Amino acid sequence: MALAVRLKEIDIAPRIERFSDASAANTALTVTPTVGALRQILFVTIKYSASVTVDPTITLNSGIGAAYDTLLQTIDSGAGATDMVWIPDEEFWIMDDDVLDVLAPAGGGAITSQIAVYTRSF
Repeated sequence: MALAVRLKEIDIAPRIERFSDASAANTALTVTPTVGALRQILFVTIKYSASVTVDPTITLNSGIGAAYDTLLQTIDSGAGATDMVWIPDEEFWIMDDDVLDVLAPAGGGAITSQIAVYTRSF
């Protein structure tokens, strides 16, 4: 007697999400995607309202403890940059208890910043 198993198809459609914010003048800004879902980081954009010489950072704050926190990327603003993008070199996932912090340091004077983090979650 053969045992037949019938699997139910499950729709596991990924959801693309954007997490963003804008700073006030000469104010540091941090954007963090919502915790609680397995996420693939697709890319990060950082925009300043004028040229800056500060370097934004992307840090993984590990859900297993501070000893595992890792600076993933420092984005070199170069001389006079206003637009910056970080795209992971390979497929990059964070666990549901990890926190990804994107920090745009204060740019000085009346300069504002905007950050957008694009993710895919299931």
